[in-house]
Amino acid sequence: MKEPKISVIVPVYNVEKYLPKCLDSILCQTFSNIEIICVNDGSTDNSRKILEEYKNKDSRIIIVDKKNGGLSSARNAGMKVAKGEFYSFIDSDDWIDSSMLEKLYKNITSLDTDISICAVHQFDETNQKIDDSNPYYTLEYFDSSFDNKSFSYKETKPFIMDVCVMAWNKLYRRSLIDKCKAEFPDGLIFEDGPFFFSIFFKTQKVSIVREFLYYYRVNRIGSIIQKAGKKFLHIIDVAEIMYNKIKDLPDFDDIKYIFFRKKVEDFIYRFEHLNPKYKSAFVKKMKKESSLVNENIFPPYMVKGRFKYNYFLFKNLKTGSILYYEFQKYRIKSMYKLMEILYKEDGVYFLKYKQYIFRFKKSPKVFDIYYSDDKIYVRIFRKIKFDFVFKFSELEKLNEDD
Repeated sequence: MKEPKISVIVPVYNVEKYLPKCLDSILCQTFSNIEIICVNDGSTDNSRKILEEYKNKDSRIIIVDKKNGGLSSARNAGMKVAKGEFYSFIDSDDWIDSSMLEKLYKNITSLDTDISICAVHQFDETNQKIDDSNPYYTLEYFDSSFDNKSFSYKETKPFIMDVCVMAWNKLYRRSLIDKCKAEFPDGLIFEDGPFFFSIFFKTQKVSIVREFLYYYRVNRIGSIIQKAGKKFLHIIDVAEIMYNKIKDLPDFDDIKYIFFRKKVEDFIYRFEHLNPKYKSAFVKKMKKESSLVNENIFPPYMVKGRFKYNYFLFKNLKTGSILYYEFQKYRIKSMYKLMEILYKEDGVYFLKYKQYIFRFKKSPKVFDIYYSDDKIYVRIFRKIKFDFVFKFSELEKLNEDD
């Protein structure tokens, strides 16, 4: 029997509801020279039984049983037994287009690259709809100059922290992974970034396939991300691992502030969604272990000029109490709402509430408040006048978050 070209590694843990769809999508691939390594990571439901049933139907399925150790541990275990020239990682609650492996294989071999990346559909489990609005998954950060060519990380520096790091929408050349001795960080969630950047920075040969070939299931009940528990603190460990991978790059100074912006966004997002009982532990760990708080590495005068809103929240998170942070967050959001009213039109006050828009004519003879040239101006009877600086543009990202 000839060696498989592609080793498909599928970590499995208590996904009996989703596993058949995942396996069916792999078994019907138009590229058939594959092995399917299913790593049963100590499942306690019927997942192991389902794997056995599928193995009896198709000899390409290999079952690896291990004690529960998490996603990273399962993927690493799969790589240890893989025989293919290329690796593909598929999460067991997701599924793939029937042509995914063939198209990625043709792309990576025809362009002689080490990593081939495809676009991703996000499938929302709550409403059963596909969402293609996130450029992180749709590859929209890559303009047309990246099509049908090989490139390195240096060409992606303007958006390097917006390159999708997820393990599963890619095909990897095994020799690159072996050369880099790349593994997923055992015991941590948010594990994809450290793995991806450990190889992304070491190759000159990456390529993309713009087609949507992977279906990523989000908002799944019971997933680690939806639980938002203590493991969310791993975002701090992962950021530190990634920082240690970029700090020795010759162009570190070109990347460091982009890295800071992205990781601060990640910290704020995870902190906002974290179970309240772990928030104090999050702040304590961040202050003690994160390089992001080191002002010698990331001087405030540099980062503040680039990412003022996120820096403002981050500064309050690392220096104040959680209560003070929450107060400042809602204060600044309230100010944003005021600015939204004042900023839009000169002749009227503009108010947007959900899908409704209201306009009220201004009355400058008695009282007027308006926004112009990054200042709020207040006039009373046209005699009392004062102003103060407040840059609406710094807060515009809030509108996206809301």
